[in-house]
Amino acid sequence: MNISDINHKLASKTNKYSLPQAMRVVFYYLKKIYSISDYDILNKKIRFQGNYSLAFQKGEVHEIEFFEDEISGKRVVLTVNFLSLFGSSSPLPSHYSELVLRSFEGDRVLYDFLNIFNNNIQRFIYPIWEKQRYYIKYKKDLNDGFSKYLLAMLGLYANFGQKQNRLNFRKIMPYIGVLSMRQKSAGTITSILRHYLGFNEIEIIQSMKMSSEIPSWQYSKLGKENIQLGVNLSIGEFLINKTSKFRILLKNVTVYDMFKYSVHGNKMGELNDLISFAFNEPLDYDVCMEIEEKEKIKCVLNKTDKRYIGINCWIGEPQGKEQIVIAQKG
Repeated sequence: MNISDINHKLASKTNKYSLPQAMRVVFYYLKKIYSISDYDILNKKIRFQGNYSLAFQKGEVHEIEFFEDEISGKRVVLTVNFLSLFGSSSPLPSHYSELVLRSFEGDRVLYDFLNIFNNNIQRFIYPIWEKQRYYIKYKKDLNDGFSKYLLAMLGLYANFGQKQNRLNFRKIMPYIGVLSMRQKSAGTITSILRHYLGFNEIEIIQSMKMSSEIPSWQYSKLGKENIQLGVNLSIGEFLINKTSKFRILLKNVTVYDMFKYSVHGNKMGELNDLISFAFNEPLDYDVCMEIEEKEKIKCVLNKTDKRYIGINCWIGEPQGKEQIVIAQKG
């Protein structure tokens, strides 16, 4: 396995790892490099060193670097941000950290000397610390035990793996805590939709007007009951209210998005399942897509492209930005 490829993969993720996670990643690559699983042998290929920087650190691990030594072969250095004799989290006076900082920019003698102690400190502390750390392992297919418990908590485990279920459970998992709450704000639903659909420009428009039919048992009964116009009496067969409907507005969409969310695509069914799952009480809603003039395509009939008037093509010249409410089946 190429060392430069490993370092490139880890460069963007290092700050997100805790030390136990970083160690498991390091052991994973060392096992691939040496094709052995002996913990003691692989552990000798790891060296710890402290981060000399005095800045506020983003995480527990600053850097993971694999390198090749002519004597010892392929090894790895973990630069950590805590439990070091120097750096921002050093228990020693800051004067010593400043000396190490100057040493790093110069001959690095003091820096390398103190890292001998940092390496031994981490080797002594880490096994004790890892034993007391509770961690959870996830699998991409959600077949691990913890994922099953979370799905069961939401009442989804029975539906997990069924072909007729269109929900992507892997995208729902990060929001299980929010979805289990009874009340959800528009901002919460917007965040869930952005994550699930992978579409950043989404807005929830609340209090949309809708007409509600008045059931027959609520009709006025003149001469039988006392009624007062405007208080407990309305003239007509339906009312206009703004309490039970909202709109999901997707901005800056393309014609390909329009097709995916139309009756010919499969995204709308998935979105409907997500909304019905997220809300404890059924609410009316519609999906509206805002498309820019430059994204519109003229209707040109041909054998290769699928063109549907009103979905992904227009007759005549484009007339600026437009908001289109998507029709749904049923």
